[in-house]
Amino acid sequence: MVVVQVALASVSVSSRHWGAERGRGVVRCGIAEASGEPAPMGQKTKYNDGVFAKAFMTLFARKIEKFGRDIDDKKGWLDYDYDYESFVQVSKSAMQGRNRLQQQQVVRLVLLSMLPPGAPAQFRKLFPPTKWAAEFNAALTVPFFHWLVGPSEVVEVEVNGVKQKSGVHIKKCRYIDTQNQ
Repeated sequence: MVVVQVALASVSVSSRHWGAERGRGVVRCGIAEASGEPAPMGQKTKYNDGVFAKAFMTLFARKIEKFGRDIDDKKGWLDYDYDYESFVQVSKSAMQGRNRLQQQQVVRLVLLSMLPPGAPAQFRKLFPPTKWAAEFNAALTVPFFHWLVGPSEVVEVEVNGVKQKSGVHIKKCRYIDTQNQ
């Protein structure tokens, strides 16, 4: 089981597939599989991305393109034809030839470029590192990152001996699934 403890929140619009599973909120992120669940490991899961997911893919891809190598298929700003595979292609291009630290710096710069000036400092003031802030960020991450990582859910984790619902369990990572195909 992969559990990610959430430290940052993002802003996005969730898909139409909201559900509850055994009393926990689960975002199904437009999975096109008949079961509504990710395909088994080793098989690629099919998704139905809506307009908001494609808008975020386009927004992120535009920002990432600035760091990428030459891509023959660059699209215009008003072209919302980015699908998930082309988003992954752009991100892989930006990471080629960079070590892990350089890749982290690119991701940081891309994320910061989407925020207004001063937003990180304001965010730290509004959400100091507390149990509530960690749980709030985890709750936001599930619906707002589904287009990027696939289906996920908030889970309880232990931090410094205290149990809190600030972990995010990614059932099957969409990004990794796409890269491995």
